[in-house]
Amino acid sequence: MSDLHYNRDMRPINGAFKGRGRDYLALLTCPLDGARLRLDEGGVRCAADAAHVYPFADGVLRLVTADRRAAIEAESQAHEERCARVGWAVPDEDEFKALPQTGLPGYPLDYWPQQAAGTALLWRFLEDVRLRKGGLPVGPMGEAVVIGAEMGWLAYGLDVAGYTTLALDALAGPGYGLGVYPIARYLRVQADLNALPLARAAFDWAILQGGLARFGDGAAQQRALGAALAALRPGGWLAVMDALAPSAEGMAAAQALLRAAGLVVEGDSHRFGWRARALGLRDRLAGREPAVPSVLVAQKPG
Repeated sequence: MSDLHYNRDMRPINGAFKGRGRDYLALLTCPLDGARLRLDEGGVRCAADAAHVYPFADGVLRLVTADRRAAIEAESQAHEERCARVGWAVPDEDEFKALPQTGLPGYPLDYWPQQAAGTALLWRFLEDVRLRKGGLPVGPMGEAVVIGAEMGWLAYGLDVAGYTTLALDALAGPGYGLGVYPIARYLRVQADLNALPLARAAFDWAILQGGLARFGDGAAQQRALGAALAALRPGGWLAVMDALAPSAEGMAAAQALLRAAGLVVEGDSHRFGWRARALGLRDRLAGREPAVPSVLVAQKPG
C-alpha cells in the first residue's frame, strides 16, 4: 500500500474519529523535543520545530527519530523474516479479530492459549476498575496505550471495548507487526520502545504487553516504567503483562520496581472473580503452589 493510498483512505484518523473524542495526536509528542504534533501532508510535524517530520507508511505513524529509523526498521524486518522462517501464519481480517481466543497455525502449541489466559486476566482488572469508578459497560472508557503491541490484537480489543487506544511497537511489518491489520481504527505507531513518545498525564491505562524483559536490562526497564508512569493521569493504571513466560522472580522484581516508582500495587490478581478464588482455595488445600499470575497491575496515586 503506497503512502498516497493511505492518505486517501485513512484520513478519518484525525477527521471523523476526532469528532468522536478520538484526538490521537494529543496523546503523542515529538520524540526529539517532546513538543506537540500537528497533522501534516503525508504524516505529522512537530509544533516546535517544523524540521521534525514523521511519515505515515502503510497506515502506521513512523514516530522514530532520523538517527534511529534504520536500526528500528532493521529490527522490524528481522522479526518478519524470523517469523516467516519458522512458519508462523499471517492472519486475515477475520482471524486477526478472533485473536487471541482463536490462535493461528504454525505458532508453538501453547502460545495462543497462554496469550488468551493473560488477556482474560487483564480484562478482569479492567472490568474491576470500571466497576470501582462506576463506569457504564458501554461508551467511552478513557485513553489507553499498549506498549510492545506486536500485531495490535490487544489494542484492537481495547478499542472495541471503548478505549481511545494507541498501539506502540518497533515492529511494524505487514506479516507479524503493526501492519498486519491495515484498517485498524486505533492509531498504530512505530516507536523506539526505549524512548516512548507519549504525552504526559494523557492516559488512564498503560499496558506493557510483553512484560519488562523486552525492554532490556534493569536500567532500560526503569526508563520504560518511568515513561509509562509519566504518561498516566493521576489515579491511572499500569499493567505489566507477561503471558508467555511469567515467573515468580520476574513478577517479584516487577512489583519492586512499581513500588519504588510510587505506584500502589494491586493484591493477588487471582482474587478477581469467584472462579479464580475457588481455584486458589483448591490449590492451597491440596498443598500446591498457586500459578504465577501473568498480569501485574498498579495504580498511580491520585
